[in-house]
Amino acid sequence: MNMTLKNLFALIDKEIPEEISSMEFPSHLATDSRDVKPGDAFVALEGEKTDGHKFIPQAISNGAALIIAKAGKEIKASVPVIELEEPERDLALLAAKKLRAHQVNEVIAITGSVGKTTTRSALQLVLGKKFKLHAPERSFNTLIGCTATIMAMPLETEILILEFGANKPGEISELRDYFPPTMAILTAVAPVHLEGFKDIEGVLREKLEIINSPVITSIVYNNDNEYLNEAFKYVVKSMGVGENKDADFVISHDTSTYRLPELSFVLAHRPTQEIARITAKIWGRHNALPLALAAATGHELGMSLQECADALGDFHALPGRGRIIIFDESHFLVDDSYNANPASMSASLETFDSVKISGKIAILGEMRELGEDSVKYHAELEALLEDLEHVIFVGGLWREAIPGKANYIFADTWEEALAEAEKIIELGQDSWHGILVKGSHSIGLENVVKALEEKLS
Repeated sequence: MNMTLKNLFALIDKEIPEEISSMEFPSHLATDSRDVKPGDAFVALEGEKTDGHKFIPQAISNGAALIIAKAGKEIKASVPVIELEEPERDLALLAAKKLRAHQVNEVIAITGSVGKTTTRSALQLVLGKKFKLHAPERSFNTLIGCTATIMAMPLETEILILEFGANKPGEISELRDYFPPTMAILTAVAPVHLEGFKDIEGVLREKLEIINSPVITSIVYNNDNEYLNEAFKYVVKSMGVGENKDADFVISHDTSTYRLPELSFVLAHRPTQEIARITAKIWGRHNALPLALAAATGHELGMSLQECADALGDFHALPGRGRIIIFDESHFLVDDSYNANPASMSASLETFDSVKISGKIAILGEMRELGEDSVKYHAELEALLEDLEHVIFVGGLWREAIPGKANYIFADTWEEALAEAEKIIELGQDSWHGILVKGSHSIGLENVVKALEEKLS
């Protein structure tokens, strides 16, 4: 059962009107009116581009049972309204106090430039076999996202999983201070959000803020990442995971090419020489790391590697994050459309190159928020495009970075890219066999995936 509004908001010394004091706090908190379901609480936040208070009527229409708004706003609502001076931070403080009151066994926070959500999804499968677990329902890696996750946390939760994301300095330390992790997982440090961090060293400094939690007991990190490898070389409580032979958990690939529709590798724990084969339905050898990080964390919490591997056998990639769509024995599409940065784009293209088929089509959205070196990062990918039958580039940065070729098509929007892809497909079954779709989320390539899946299924 959830706490009453009176008892819950008393944790932050906020008095609740008597007529709603006995009402229970809804089990789900939404900040987007489109996500509201019957019985939810809707938090109206003021953003840089829009004001959530404008969408209160839509939230109520969708079934919101409670509105949380900024004090001083003129609000007309047919459901209870709670006014807070700073809704986002007041609710974060409330969630922090609730978390301390619950006294969960472990708070595991995942951060990194890539792979947070895939790691979290894999970790849910692993730890869910043994523990009463609570985790974000989506990629809720902001202050309000972590707050919403904790406010929905059942009382019986033993382990809480959170994602910590950041676009600029100070955001990881803020999340750490509100919700101190007992375990931290660091996936990678790569050139992302450079408009906020300026350079890769800025990204590293920000990610390392997570380990300054006052209650941290262990750190699981990507030993193959040069920045993290150097940072954790002398940290006693850290455990490295990767293909480097000096890692605590070593990933071994025993095939030279990627075989559809699954990823398979061996994970070994060097100190105990325990080994297990992990097989899962996800795109690319680079995704061995998120699965191995999840297994290493499970092992640290008392599970055998084989137990972790058995759990990961049920893993399926999330939409946009390496989902493989098989149409028939010789035609497939890879939905890697959720996001892109130089590291993840390179890894996905390298996997595509390793699949020994003809007729490969890549639909590549530009990589955004890379700062002043954006064109350089795009240009460095050209060597990975040589064996592709067709490449459809989406976004102006590609035009600046890549010289034109007969098999290159440049589009400004996802709609144009879709139309070009459909022209190639209409040439016949022999004109293509595999399609890779990848780009920054704001390009909208998930719409291309949806349309092609409907057309080809």
